[in-house]
Amino acid sequence: MSEATMDSGMVAMDQDSKPGFLKKKPLAILGALGALGYWGALMFTSGDMQTHLLNGFMYGFVFWLMATLGCLALSLIHHSIRSMWTLPVLRVFEAGSHPWMFVALAFFFMPVRTHMDKVYEWINPKSTDYVVKFKQAYLNQGFFDLRVLIAFLLLGGMSIYLQMSSRRQDKSKDESEAQLRSNVASPCIVFFALITTFLLTDIGMSLTPGWYSTMYPLWLIVGGCQTALTIGIWLVTSAANKAPYKDSMSPSLTKDLGNMMFLLTMLWGYTSVSQLIILWNGNLPDTAFFYAHRGVDAKLGWNYIGASTILGCFLIPFVTLLSPRIKMYHARLKKVAMFILVFRFVDVFWIIAASVPHREWDRAIPTLGDGLGVFFLGCVWFAILLSLMERQPLLPLYDNRLKEAKANAH
Repeated sequence: MSEATMDSGMVAMDQDSKPGFLKKKPLAILGALGALGYWGALMFTSGDMQTHLLNGFMYGFVFWLMATLGCLALSLIHHSIRSMWTLPVLRVFEAGSHPWMFVALAFFFMPVRTHMDKVYEWINPKSTDYVVKFKQAYLNQGFFDLRVLIAFLLLGGMSIYLQMSSRRQDKSKDESEAQLRSNVASPCIVFFALITTFLLTDIGMSLTPGWYSTMYPLWLIVGGCQTALTIGIWLVTSAANKAPYKDSMSPSLTKDLGNMMFLLTMLWGYTSVSQLIILWNGNLPDTAFFYAHRGVDAKLGWNYIGASTILGCFLIPFVTLLSPRIKMYHARLKKVAMFILVFRFVDVFWIIAASVPHREWDRAIPTLGDGLGVFFLGCVWFAILLSLMERQPLLPLYDNRLKEAKANAH
């Protein structure tokens, strides 16, 4: 038996035909169990060690939060336009933005919430910091908690509504469910943009409370979509010869996936350059210091990391993905996706690690705290992702366009 079959609402799958990435679930779960000990260390250690761990943790937290938001954004786009090219990666996006992801992120944010003063300087502003004190009506702990809670509830609500409808259609094959999702997802994109603007401003941009940028939330969302798409392409192309992907994978499909990755590469370059030009031309101390601390003011490292992201996040992928032949073959596309994913880690490190308050500006070398944060949260993220994907059909059962396209290909 080569395809997933429905059995009492659960998905049974032949072990021999199971995609290789699902077989990695025990390792991810083992890492997730270790993450509980890491959570305890974040919560209950004290002194300099706790400050070091909490500030390093923010890098991993923002990275996997961006990946989750990217999955939800791409899911909303899929259901709005009902595209065919997103079908093989749709289950990755749905699992990556499942409400359990938001629950896990909220749980691991608890140590930061408990010790906010060790991460966010606006909790106890200096008496001379008049800019931050002026923002206290917005940047205060009670209002911060309320905004983050509402954001997680609304985003989780969007996700569960769309996924429940998708599961119902898997069973009923009722086309009206797809139209209903399209009607709901389209306006939800607008609300998603508003919610994530506040969420990323609160969690990410307020790490440097005296600085502001109108491009920052969009910049991070585009990066999160890049991360989500590269993870989806990496998983799907690594199992291209296994059911159910082998009946659907075709050069035209991988070319479409590569074109979307090319589009997000251009958007990342556009948002990055736009923010730099706006802040640099403004030439205001309150905004220009974001780049100054990562450039001429940085004695070592940050400027080189920033330069590497220009090559790794934009220039090399841009030139590579111009080639149709690379996008036509899943093995080649997988390598490009993995390359971009590596530099997504570098890019978020450059943005977040240099923004945490208790870190020397001239040290761009990743610390133990940075590594633990991104590793353990990544284990939790993939443990949830793979567990959810194993319990459901890896391709939507109600949409056969991929198989039909491959069968009728010339």
